[in-house]
Amino acid sequence: MNFANPRALVLLPIIIALFIAFGFLFAHRQRKLASWIQRSLWPTVIPEFKKRIFTLRFYSLAISIFLVSLALARPQWGEREEIFRSEGMDILVLLDLSNSMSAEDVAPSRLKRAQTFIKKLLTQLPNDRVGIVGFAESAYLAAPLTNDFGYIIEMADTLNPTAIQNQGTNIGVAIEASIRAFERGAEDDRKTSRAMILITDGEDFGKDAKKAADRVKDFGAGFLVVSVGSTEGAPIPIRNESGVLQTYKKDSSGKPVLTRVNKDLAAEIASLAGGKYLELVNPDDAAFTVSKQLAGMGRGSQKDQKNVTRIDRFQYFLAFALAFYLLHLFCGYRRSKLWPKAIRTKVVTASIFALFFLPTLTQAQTFDSYLKSRKALEEYKSGDFENSAQDYDRAHNGDRGNATLEFNEATALAKGKRTEEAITHFQESTKKSLNEGDYESAARSLYNEGVTQHEAKNMDDAYDRLTKAIEMARISKQPELEKKAREALVAVAEKQQQQKDQNKDEDKKEDQNSKDKAEPKEGKEDKDSKDKKDQQPQRIDTKKRDFHSGTLSKDVAEGIMNDLSDREKQLYNKRLKEQKGREAPHEKDW
Repeated sequence: MNFANPRALVLLPIIIALFIAFGFLFAHRQRKLASWIQRSLWPTVIPEFKKRIFTLRFYSLAISIFLVSLALARPQWGEREEIFRSEGMDILVLLDLSNSMSAEDVAPSRLKRAQTFIKKLLTQLPNDRVGIVGFAESAYLAAPLTNDFGYIIEMADTLNPTAIQNQGTNIGVAIEASIRAFERGAEDDRKTSRAMILITDGEDFGKDAKKAADRVKDFGAGFLVVSVGSTEGAPIPIRNESGVLQTYKKDSSGKPVLTRVNKDLAAEIASLAGGKYLELVNPDDAAFTVSKQLAGMGRGSQKDQKNVTRIDRFQYFLAFALAFYLLHLFCGYRRSKLWPKAIRTKVVTASIFALFFLPTLTQAQTFDSYLKSRKALEEYKSGDFENSAQDYDRAHNGDRGNATLEFNEATALAKGKRTEEAITHFQESTKKSLNEGDYESAARSLYNEGVTQHEAKNMDDAYDRLTKAIEMARISKQPELEKKAREALVAVAEKQQQQKDQNKDEDKKEDQNSKDKAEPKEGKEDKDSKDKKDQQPQRIDTKKRDFHSGTLSKDVAEGIMNDLSDREKQLYNKRLKEQKGREAPHEKDW
């Protein structure tokens, strides 16, 4: 239970203290009266005084005031889901992280000014989703599309040239990475509700920038280019981890590199992409200009957004407070002719009964959902997953916005081997958790869905969900869940390798059968020698199957991951050598 106005709770100890003091005062007055008149004579001397009636009136008034104080604090439990449609865009910021962005020809530096511009821009994009693509000679999605601007700001502040090892500037690679990010993560199918904002100094040493600009135009997304830096140029400082200047970047001849903003190239890229170009001089003015240009592109209608709010329950407390106050009023010292005892009892009973059922139908449904979920939990613990899933579904029908109920129903379905339904509910739970900003629950939903996909032998989907679960667990700081997801990912990778090996064996058998049918009969010696050759690779494949079969231990799993990492490095170096052989390398790594 939560309180929407917790400050009102400070009244509770004050009220309790006052009633305790009043109780002591009443006891003191009784002792003082007893010193004058014996207690056995009170009914004769004071016939109107009834101690039980007085005690009942005192406690009923105290409880009534106590409940009113609780109602002022607005107690809340249960949730209500509100669905609304929002108009917004999907915006990707392409941030140049090359070494030249460290130049200080604009204060404090090109990169710092770009980061300030991003923060200013976010304040003027209330209903949009924003992501960041960092690039130098290569590019990567630093922050996926999200409306959590606090996360975007935090990520933007951490970006610097050290985030990308392969230095240089290749705008074309950044544009291609942004298009792929849009294709994977955009919510609206209309491309007119998507936009790219390229922030760069324009020193591009790649060959694909103009070609990629044409690709942006064909893709149909809005495109804005923001250049940062001066035409006079500046050297590129090299600082240590403490930020102390050590030296300046030098070229191959040993001379300091002087980097200048290339406004012509930036403007040409914007023109080829059908977009706009502006210079980043003042972050506030630039943010205002960009927001106006984005507004002119037209915002598409995104999917239904869900707002989950807690339900106020102060009505319960007010109802009982009123009931106790009526009890206080009707319990008088005198026997009233107007209110005989029988009538007073009936009125008080009827009032309490009526006030008990004052809550609205929505509140009753939510309370009913709570009871059903408790029953479903007990059934789940006892192993009755079928009935547990059914009761969770009934509870969920009374509280559609509850991501926890969705997750619990999916878990019960998965335990009951109803994998397809479980996967659907896990996906819904993930969406609801992300809409609420609950990344911990989203990570658990993704992990459980990945495991369920694995059990359903959907290896590609399992790999995708577990990969996302690892990332979400890292963001929400759940190291134990991240470790479990990695172990499950190793098991999925092992299963995928087994399937590949099995497919290779089947393909070899089919090829061999087709050759046996097509080729003429051979001599016995040739046939025996050929059989020996055919048998040799089959033994190698058998070893592979033995290696990948069974459950992996922790040491073996780590060995596989290290082996995969070494293979990736070898493949990367091989491709790098091939690329260097095809085109003449440039020596500019800034």
